[in-house]
Amino acid sequence: MRKVDILLFSLLIGVLVPLEVWCAFLTYETIGEVARVVYFAALALNLPLIVLGVRYRLAAALAAFALGAAVIPYQLVLCSRLLRVQKEAASIVAHVYEERLKTGKYPADLRSYVFRDPGMKPYIQGYELTDDGGGFLLTYRVGTESTSHWYHPKDGWGYYPD
Repeated sequence: MRKVDILLFSLLIGVLVPLEVWCAFLTYETIGEVARVVYFAALALNLPLIVLGVRYRLAAALAAFALGAAVIPYQLVLCSRLLRVQKEAASIVAHVYEERLKTGKYPADLRSYVFRDPGMKPYIQGYELTDDGGGFLLTYRVGTESTSHWYHPKDGWGYYPD
């Protein structure tokens, strides 16, 4: 039974830790660089859990599972939102360019735009015309309002993490 316990614990750690690391890297895009540091600090807790697992596999496995449950599901939800809102932002940009082709100018607002994914509407932070040679600026967020993704014709796609 001891070999099975070791194998199951190793499998659990082998699955959870890479997922947690991926989520920590993803945190930069979803909730910012400060949160990423916090996530990586939390992931350091896996090291003592691995050591603890040598003697107390069940306790270490439960703690590792709890740590994974605190990190992974939330970031998976935010990853899904990131992909959805990026797709919506790309559709908005295409719409804005199409309007410019039709009318000769960028639209003043997004009233004529029909959201393909209405659930993403709250994450579109803003659209405005600009006088800086680009023409317009579209901003959107994923997890926090302090992290902004954007599109600007002159500069392309960008991101400010905090």
